[in-house]
Amino acid sequence: MKCNNCGAAEREVLYRKGIAQKHQIVRCMSCGLMYAYPRSAANIVEYVAAGQTAEPMSLQTASVVRSFGKLPDYEPIGMELRELLPRGEALLEIGCHAGVLLDRFRSQGWNVSGVEPDARAANFARSHFRLDVRANTLEDAGYDPATFDAVVMLHVIEHLDDPAGTVGAIAWVLRPGGFLVVETPVYDTLMYRLFGRRERNLSCDGHIVFYTGRTLGALLERCGFKIVAQQRVGRTLTLGRLLWNIGVMSKSKTVQQMIERLSAALGLMHRGKLYLNTRDIVRVFAQKIASVAETTTVIGELPGAPSLSRNDYARSGSSYSGIEGGR
Repeated sequence: MKCNNCGAAEREVLYRKGIAQKHQIVRCMSCGLMYAYPRSAANIVEYVAAGQTAEPMSLQTASVVRSFGKLPDYEPIGMELRELLPRGEALLEIGCHAGVLLDRFRSQGWNVSGVEPDARAANFARSHFRLDVRANTLEDAGYDPATFDAVVMLHVIEHLDDPAGTVGAIAWVLRPGGFLVVETPVYDTLMYRLFGRRERNLSCDGHIVFYTGRTLGALLERCGFKIVAQQRVGRTLTLGRLLWNIGVMSKSKTVQQMIERLSAALGLMHRGKLYLNTRDIVRVFAQKIASVAETTTVIGELPGAPSLSRNDYARSGSSYSGIEGGR
């Protein structure tokens, strides 16, 4: 496996398997990108398998409840995009899960669409919110080039098997001048320097790519985007979710189980809310500056990218488009 950002093969081991998370974590010797290597299975396979359950999804499903809890942090994105794109109409959310945020974007006046490879969540978004959500990855969703004015991808890119391929596909479906909003944990932070292998986001087994502001910016620029704004943002947490994060950082199953029992007994997962900003999450607003033809050229230059025609690229790829739980 070569570096997804620059294509270099040389890497150094930062954390052996089981030290920070279930994967070994390495760093590219050329560009500095951190990533999980080796990996026994593609993340998309594990994610889709985890969603295959006969239990119906409802407004009381834990992941849906958490999505509503995150609205105060994410709703402003739609209004900020409206200021940047006063004539913009079409918005796509990648990894929209049950459609809670996408529904709010619609209420702000956007003509919304979504992609979500978890079929159960995509079906709920369609049936409950009456949203146009395709149970696919972006690469397999079949959108025509230059379809959207804005694309939103929140806490998804760190889960992708091929982030460069997905960002290239985003450039393909965006109109020239359109905006991508991407949000992800970053590791050029005080939190990472203080906690190292115990850092909360590093500890998530579903996270397989670990950006800094610089490595994320390099990827976006290589795919034909200009960074317009970078914000270090926080998150709104319940008391239970805050304690859960502490349990993850403890690396102790005993501590985690004690916290889970305490939270359940006191109902803390839905009680009390606070906004916490440790500056370990970046939200980037990036504008597409390339035409469709130029974007095709950029995609062809990405490390490991096959030579594809425009129509082939819109339907191909092996990365996936969302994991709700990381948000």
